Amino acid sequence: MSNRRNFVTRSGFAGGLVSLMAGAVLLAFSGMALAQTISDGCIDCHADNYNDWKVSGHPYKLMKADIAQNRPIPLPSGYDWDDISYVIGGYKWKSRYMDLDGYIITNDDSAEGGNTQYNMLTGKWSDYHADEANGTKPYDCGRCHTTNWVANPDPTDLSGNQDGMAGIWGTFDQGGIQCIQCHGEDHPGMIDTSAEACGECHIRGDADTIPASGGFIRHHEQYNEHLAGAHGSTECVMCHNPHKKSEWSIKETAQCGVSCHSAIGESYAMTSMADYGVECKDCHMPYATKSAKALGPHQGDLQTHIFYIDTDPTANMFTEDGSFVVLDDNGKAKVTMDFACQRCHETASLDELALYAKGFHNPDKTLADIGLDPGLSGTWWNPAKSGEGFLLEVDQNRFLYASFYTYGPDGEQTWLVAALESSAGITANVKVYIPSGGTWGDPSGADTGIEWGIGTFTFPTCTSGNVSLTPNAAMMGMGYTAVMYDLERILPSGIACPTFVNNEMAAAMK
Repeated sequence: MSNRRNFVTRSGFAGGLVSLMAGAVLLAFSGMALAQTISDGCIDCHADNYNDWKVSGHPYKLMKADIAQNRPIPLPSGYDWDDISYVIGGYKWKSRYMDLDGYIITNDDSAEGGNTQYNMLTGKWSDYHADEANGTKPYDCGRCHTTNWVANPDPTDLSGNQDGMAGIWGTFDQGGIQCIQCHGEDHPGMIDTSAEACGECHIRGDADTIPASGGFIRHHEQYNEHLAGAHGSTECVMCHNPHKKSEWSIKETAQCGVSCHSAIGESYAMTSMADYGVECKDCHMPYATKSAKALGPHQGDLQTHIFYIDTDPTANMFTEDGSFVVLDDNGKAKVTMDFACQRCHETASLDELALYAKGFHNPDKTLADIGLDPGLSGTWWNPAKSGEGFLLEVDQNRFLYASFYTYGPDGEQTWLVAALESSAGITANVKVYIPSGGTWGDPSGADTGIEWGIGTFTFPTCTSGNVSLTPNAAMMGMGYTAVMYDLERILPSGIACPTFVNNEMAAAMK
């Protein structure tokens, strides 16, 4: 155990406790006093931080039964609170239970047996080491669940076990992470804001690995992920307020598209995903980690801190045996698209998703891999040819329809329309028509089937294109000639480009 963690000696703690709370208050709270007083003195000077911490998960990593029973925590079948010594967790993800000897309960008394972990996100029970008999699973997790944990090197010596319980292999001053666990006993003292400080608890196994199991990253190893992720050189407190509940802890100054990635944030704000309310963290911090219970085939219950996304549709996030996340030669990891994309785009293939994911944040992303896209819909022109231009529509089936507002050989305004005949990649081959015969207010007499000729539209990017139109012999006889020039977008249609098109959805619309 490092000196930083072993802040409080037994005598030092007792003296500090007396200075914080009067004896009468200690008597009034009886058995609840210890659970309520280690950090209570901090509120006098640090009320905001204290109140934020009080409702976070840190104080509730381990609770005595007489405290836990006052929280909304159910009991395993066949047990009542008189049978429980401590509850592990019970704040957000899950709760587990310790018997009166301090062993973790692994089998209940129901006919099914083994349903001893309550999962708060799903409201359902699941097994916790159901293959181990009750009275055999010790509690040795206090280093990160308690304040001032001292492991017992000889658990058979009950004097080194909390409350003299055979199943608790160590002692501590209080369950949960109290203020002194991170800030120390000395006041004022130096505060360690390094990622390594958070990593003393938010870690599993070796820091240069990311353990996995069952197709998910194993829970509460944010430090492992952090080191292997895009922000490995930063401090956790750069983005997080460590006193607050995790879901409310992101600092306003740490908003991805504002503070550090403003250019990407500006381009992303123009996409349809932004319009739908999808945030940076939804893709770059997907739920690839499982604490209690998976919520779907590609959705755990904790967000990863890796941030990198692998857009290779053949990539596997995990090693062959599934026990670790794959790291590259630089020790970095990437989240695969089944977690980053397929959690929402459930029916899309990874191959299709890859077409959109590659270069997603590039405002000049090429359409070479995607082809015609609904995001091309809008108003196009060539600035050197002011006075004429195109209205384009590309639907979910990648069918292109174009209207060309221009002038005829006689100088009169002319309207041409074009419809897709065939396409290949980024090029649309069209047949062009020239409507004629209608009158103002009465288009019923118009002939819309008069062929004018053929043409092509080519779009290398979402903002640049080229048009080529060739009249047939009849139209040439009327003075029309072939034209070819570049196009650029004037106004978008409000649809992001490229727009994700699910092939199955498009097929269903035909």
